[in-house]
Amino acid sequence: MASSARAIQYTIPSREDFNKLSEEQKTRIAEAFDLFDTNKDSFLSYEEFRFVLRALGFELPKPQTYDMLVRHGQKPTNWPHDQECAPVYRLFSMSVVQALAGSLIRQRDPKEELRRAFRLFDVDGKGMITQEDLRRVSKQVGNNIPETDIAAMVEEFDASGKGGVDEDEFMRLMLAKK
Repeated sequence: MASSARAIQYTIPSREDFNKLSEEQKTRIAEAFDLFDTNKDSFLSYEEFRFVLRALGFELPKPQTYDMLVRHGQKPTNWPHDQECAPVYRLFSMSVVQALAGSLIRQRDPKEELRRAFRLFDVDGKGMITQEDLRRVSKQVGNNIPETDIAAMVEEFDASGKGGVDEDEFMRLMLAKK
């Protein structure tokens, strides 16, 4: 009887933010879930959940993700119904991951996300994206863009003629596309 008084109530997070995501964002969450659901049981362990968040671009501190585990982690289906389940054994379902990731994505600052994307191109911190940066990223993602297209992209968006697209130009370009 005392154990039922201490039993933790699991809460299902709201899916409101997830429902407002684009189809592309929803697909990214589903793909990350599928990738890290290593035993294909349709649930994620705490560590798998943390990998999914990282794959989606979130480097959350352990106390924050542990809090998500305590509040939203579910008992495994084979766990005895009348026994409490320690957080370490709890799992995340697809719907819970969608809800949590959806909330995190909707809370993102779009300008900070663009700055982060800029740094993915400008790995050496020179303050601009050059033809060499575009060439490297193109090869990394398996999309070999022709040299003439790479040169044309930099030339078109390099407003001051310095040989690369600086962060301000990148931000203007990306925000204009939305």
